[in-house]
Amino acid sequence: MHKVFESFNTKAPLSDLIPPAIAEVIPVKEKQVDMLNFRNLDHFKSVVSHFDRQRKEDLCGMTYKEALEMFIQGKSDFPAQERAQIRNLVRKNLYKRGLITEEVYEAFQYTVDGTNVGVDIGRYLEGQADCVISPAKEYVDFFYELFVSISYNWRIKNEHVREQVAKLLTTIEELERKHIFIKITLVFPNNQPAKRDSWMFSTIPLFSHKEYKDVKKMSAVVNDRLLRKFYFAILENFYEEDLADGYGRPVELPTTLNIGNTFNEIEFFEEVMKFAGVEE
Repeated sequence: MHKVFESFNTKAPLSDLIPPAIAEVIPVKEKQVDMLNFRNLDHFKSVVSHFDRQRKEDLCGMTYKEALEMFIQGKSDFPAQERAQIRNLVRKNLYKRGLITEEVYEAFQYTVDGTNVGVDIGRYLEGQADCVISPAKEYVDFFYELFVSISYNWRIKNEHVREQVAKLLTTIEELERKHIFIKITLVFPNNQPAKRDSWMFSTIPLFSHKEYKDVKKMSAVVNDRLLRKFYFAILENFYEEDLADGYGRPVELPTTLNIGNTFNEIEFFEEVMKFAGVEE
């Protein structure tokens, strides 16, 4: 085991923050689960920076060093035009189902910066505060915690992963317009990562509830390299010669969004709205 893992309590019990439905799948009562709980994204970046390369350097079409440089700098290879097309499609679907208003949908055709606010610049400079149009409605904030799994089959391509990321983030943007703020935690459950009877469960807090969430930022983190470059390197350096040939098996968790599956923005939007008790 690489010395970077010495700071982890890999034999810690499952965190109380993990929902019961997820906890039931992780076999902490039957066997020893190797826990790798990162404090935040910067902590994760620091750990994977200790590795120089991985065994299969050509995975994802780049070397480990190249992938690490992009990761540390927050660079996304998700084309802006493709992001915009996916976001427009998601908003169109939400609008058709009556989940967002015509004003919000139409406004997005002109700007991606959020709600437009009318301002009389001359009166503003004169100190007349009422020149700024502000909403008359008072909002109650709601909070929702989302667990996103990166445990998926090797056949899943990066194009699929980044499309699901864009759809997810666009839907979250619309929910947060309704003052439903969402915390995102990445999880990695792995069955049989070692040649012996084994399990690993890892978590990375990605976004807090009120932190600004951006498709470009998230796609620089959640892509095929997160699993196939960085978590594969973690598995190689954690288990070393004991690592299983297939690096383990993917695990489906309940009440968790698996980024390798197809994301349904309508179902997710309605589910979160129902959870928050918000009525249109």
